[in-house]
Amino acid sequence: SSKLRQARQSHDTGEAMAMATLLPLWKHGRAPELFRFAGGLGVGVRLQVTAAIPHPPPQASALAAVVAAGLPPREPHTRAMTHLASQVSLELPHVVERSMATKAARDPERPKKPASPWIRYLAEFRQQRKDLHHKDVMKVAAGEWKTMQDSKKTQWTQPYETEKANYEKAFKEYAESGKLEAWKRDPAKPKRPLTPFLEFTGEFRQKNAALKVTEATKQASSAWKLLTPDQKAPYEKRFEEATKKYKVEMEEYKSSGKEAAWKEKKGLTAKEELRQKEVEKKQKARELKAARKAKAAAQKAKAKELKAKKKEAEAAKKAKKKEMEAAKKAKKAEMAKAKKLKAQEAKAAKAAKAKVSTTQASVSA
Repeated sequence: SSKLRQARQSHDTGEAMAMATLLPLWKHGRAPELFRFAGGLGVGVRLQVTAAIPHPPPQASALAAVVAAGLPPREPHTRAMTHLASQVSLELPHVVERSMATKAARDPERPKKPASPWIRYLAEFRQQRKDLHHKDVMKVAAGEWKTMQDSKKTQWTQPYETEKANYEKAFKEYAESGKLEAWKRDPAKPKRPLTPFLEFTGEFRQKNAALKVTEATKQASSAWKLLTPDQKAPYEKRFEEATKKYKVEMEEYKSSGKEAAWKEKKGLTAKEELRQKEVEKKQKARELKAARKAKAAAQKAKAKELKAKKKEAEAAKKAKKKEMEAAKKAKKAEMAKAKKLKAQEAKAAKAAKAKVSTTQASVSA
């Protein structure tokens, strides 16, 4: 805004016109017209569109000044949803491609606003004056537009007024048909019941219609706090019954496929996309945790199996060793027995031989 004042004071018509046009578009969140306007400059524009564009960031005026000067702007600190780089083609489209967050929230049947006379003139000027440098296109076009007589502007204002009248008529028909409200909320979706306090507040406001909404709500809140549990019971009972009915109707609404059809038609809002991403992130974390747990269990089972095999091998080794020792002991005992038997046989043979010798000696005598 300070840059705009300086431009006006210095009689810099081009720069003043540039910022006077850019600032309202940015402040009011009219991104498509801002992109068309910036494309008219022929400047390599890099703009970051956030999910919530209606409130401009602190550097909005600085951005306008930079774009008007024909320089690539610095990236804002806000969270970016998409980048639009290089030159933006301008062939009088009604709506430039929207970002992913806003595209899903627009009804394709909703009438589109026509391009303003200035945008139309700028598109033609840009095509005719290709000899001008990018940064000079905007200034020269703005200067000529400001000094141009109204009679010469009719070639752009008349088509705009015709299209504007058609747009207003089409939009009125669109709104009166109920499509405008139907696009905001599925008419077939069950409505959530009012809480006991909200029902009481509604009744209180009807009885005190003369009061302002804020004052009526304040007094209703005080009156509700003074009610006894028995006085609150009817409201709570109705809310409980309505909640049960609402849950049943919601189950039917979801199971019938109406909810899926509505979401497919309208697309996810930025909030729903964020929620879906969070759900997917949590699901992925759960799957990763389960996979790690399964891997740890498999490793534990494998370690247990290896331990059992090792134990079994050690037991088999001990049994074999014991068997070998037993066989060795048995063989040693058998050998000792055979040796003892041989010694007994030898002793018996010797005794028999000695007896024969004694008998022979006796006979000889």
